[in-house]
Amino acid sequence: MKNIFIFSPYWSTLGGGEKYVLTVAHILSNLNDVHVTLLTTDKNVDKQILENFCNLNLSKVEYRFINNFRETKGLINDKDIFICLSNVHIFKTNASVHIQLLQIPFKRMNIVTLFNKIFKFKFEEVIKDLFRQNLLSFAKKKANIIVTNSLFVHNILKNNYSIHSEVLFPPIQNFSSEEFQKKNIILSVGRFFYGYYNNKRYDILTEAFRDLYNQGVIDWEYHIIGNVADDSATRKMIVDLQNKNKSYPVFFHFNTPYGSLKKYYNEASIFWHAAGYGVDENKYPENVEHFGMTTVEAMSAGCVPIVHNSGGQREIIINGQNGFLWRRKEELIEFTIRTIKNIPNLMNLQQKARERFLEYDISKFNNKLLEIMIPVIR
Repeated sequence: MKNIFIFSPYWSTLGGGEKYVLTVAHILSNLNDVHVTLLTTDKNVDKQILENFCNLNLSKVEYRFINNFRETKGLINDKDIFICLSNVHIFKTNASVHIQLLQIPFKRMNIVTLFNKIFKFKFEEVIKDLFRQNLLSFAKKKANIIVTNSLFVHNILKNNYSIHSEVLFPPIQNFSSEEFQKKNIILSVGRFFYGYYNNKRYDILTEAFRDLYNQGVIDWEYHIIGNVADDSATRKMIVDLQNKNKSYPVFFHFNTPYGSLKKYYNEASIFWHAAGYGVDENKYPENVEHFGMTTVEAMSAGCVPIVHNSGGQREIIINGQNGFLWRRKEELIEFTIRTIKNIPNLMNLQQKARERFLEYDISKFNNKLLEIMIPVIR
């Protein structure tokens, strides 16, 4: 029996990275002579919460709470495999195989960038950058396998740190259902948080919708779905968004269960995404969308994606063929009006979006994951 331990310090985030790791656990747990254990230090998240979030059967996966990571020294031995998702800290074990998941396209960090942050009194970011540099150095020198989640992340880490990685595109569930009918709904899906990485820019999206509405597109609604970070800055951001949009058909859905998410994916005709807006991608690659899981989830249900032209989104969308890529708010509005007014083209784009999703479905993820894992398991 081969023991595989999987650890992430981010379970309570309930974002794309967590779906990614939980799908890895689900697939590996169904292999013969393999036992998979998810490790957590988060008392606020249990196995049932994770199952509900990812809509996967984790019955063959053990879920184990540890008070701190030092407890793994007596748990993981030199015959085991350890898979770790981390963006900042190094997590070392006695495992014979260490697989590091890196999902952030870190910009170049050096003495100059550190001093620039010191001069701007960004001391917390300086400390984090030092940890990030150590993590990348550790992964490069010690990890048996490094896995990235997009060509964008792979290329940034290769160019900036000479890190070679296996690209394992995220697993995208098929949300399509004939139970629901398309409506005049524009949808966005993504976490509500105020933080360092790829802000979803709901401020600019709701502003664009208000402009669209004021231009006469009054028979459409805009719905935003996402899990909410528990901090004062995020709460303030949400209140500001609600106040600015209270006179418009803009609806916020917080911590939405899977069934409701599926309903809105299938009822929505258009999908909006704005992560990366206003960001210099060359200077701050970590602040654009690293892949775009929710974009492809929406495409699985036949939504036409109209997303910001940056980061991993460019790997998904062929502009004008299965969606649109925009840079300026005016382009977002223009592409949306063009799509709304041309129903035959809307239906064609919906079909093309659905076809593009098939390149990222779970079966593709399963095959690539096993291609990576079988040599080390056997």
